[in-house]
Amino acid sequence: MNFHSIDYLLFLPVVVVLYYAVPQRFRWLLLLLASNAFYGSWRLEFLPLLWLTTGIDYAVGRVLPEVEDQRLRRLLLALSLTSNLGLLLFFKYFALAANTTLSLWHGGEPGAFEPIDIILPLGISFYTFQTLGYVIDVYRRRREPETHLGYFAVYVMYFPQLIAGPIERPGHLLPQLRRKHVFDVRLAAAGGAMMLIGYFKKLVIADRLAQSLPAVLTAPQDHSPLAVVLASIGSIYQYYADISGYADIAIGSSLVLGIRLSRNFNRPLAAASISEFWQRWHITVTTWFRDYVYMPIARAGRGRWRKPVATVLTIVIISFWHGAAWTWLAAGLIAGTVMIAEGAVRRNRGLAMATRSVLGAVGVGDRGVRFVQDNSNRLVLWLFLILLGSLVNAADWTAAMELWIRMGELPAQFGRLGFSLADVGFVPRTVLLAIIGLELYQWLDARRPVFDRLSDRGLPAAWAFYYAVAAAILVFGTFDRSGFIYFNF
Repeated sequence: MNFHSIDYLLFLPVVVVLYYAVPQRFRWLLLLLASNAFYGSWRLEFLPLLWLTTGIDYAVGRVLPEVEDQRLRRLLLALSLTSNLGLLLFFKYFALAANTTLSLWHGGEPGAFEPIDIILPLGISFYTFQTLGYVIDVYRRRREPETHLGYFAVYVMYFPQLIAGPIERPGHLLPQLRRKHVFDVRLAAAGGAMMLIGYFKKLVIADRLAQSLPAVLTAPQDHSPLAVVLASIGSIYQYYADISGYADIAIGSSLVLGIRLSRNFNRPLAAASISEFWQRWHITVTTWFRDYVYMPIARAGRGRWRKPVATVLTIVIISFWHGAAWTWLAAGLIAGTVMIAEGAVRRNRGLAMATRSVLGAVGVGDRGVRFVQDNSNRLVLWLFLILLGSLVNAADWTAAMELWIRMGELPAQFGRLGFSLADVGFVPRTVLLAIIGLELYQWLDARRPVFDRLSDRGLPAAWAFYYAVAAAILVFGTFDRSGFIYFNF
């Protein structure tokens, strides 16, 4: 049952009607049954795995507060960590490690062995971290354990965010599951509007880009350097539209039920630096890694290098979590290193004063200095995004090198002014217009929610806008692709 399937569009209204119809004391049971039906419709055989994780972490959470012996407490925590991370590492990374080993054994000869392929259980990267965060918080005595297995199971399996987040903290989601919600027309309308924008991102932009970009990225020699660079940028936008579209549909679906999920994206492509980009990109993931990976590493180390080392390790892990491929690992290493360099430059007062003096000598004022500094950081960010886009879409290192070599010919193309419509013609005009429209929408929404703006103008304006979005989805959307990108994560 996919978010953009007819099944889900029938499933959600039924769940909503039943949710508000049944007594409050049974609503957790309805959500649990609905969540199991939702997940089981994908791969029923992975449902016991989800319950195994839920059962282990519920039991560990219940026992931890009763145990005073620190050694036993660590053993209980280790049980949760090893069971959860062990399953995640096996399903997500065993095939990569095994295939790499086999490739080295056979001297890298193509076709020398049959690659190992393991089906990744849907949502395992997300529900694993959600339950681990809960157990770690109970272990640190930062929260009391949930005593009701049913509510805890709903917290883990809540269907809008089960497959691809947001990763919720227990203190945010669990109290809402216990609270009695009364149907709110305005809240439901806001949820529906958010879902519509999510469908627009996914069906009109992400899936259309997925149709047009591979032709350039898999055969860079057949396209101009500018086209390859733009395709690399486009692949990042495809990722953004796909996964933020999922988040919008998830958050909107939950809003209809009166339950607010955490914000997951904050216009990451408008960031002015790599560090700011990660703070805006999949916010619940980056904050989870900040609290449960970065902070423990930074606090455990000593000396001036503990924070830089913790930063690089955390970004590498985040990147490798995004994709089980060595190219993702390399992208994380590059991003972490550049973030350290960014921070060092930003904190270097002498360099800042020297830059200001040089720019002042040629007549650049304070506003001009800030403009140069901000856009220098933004240039580094986009160079990284171009590199990331080529890395994550390349089949292997050889393919990545071919992309980089072709991109390296861009200055020569600029020098001979060898531009044509073919440089951007691989992307349909409707997609380019959709991206411009989405960026304008997000720019306005960041200043004041568009839903509120339209509400103030009355129902005719609101209905006209959302009908136009729905019409654009039906006319220009593509409906022949299955799943979201994060289903592979």
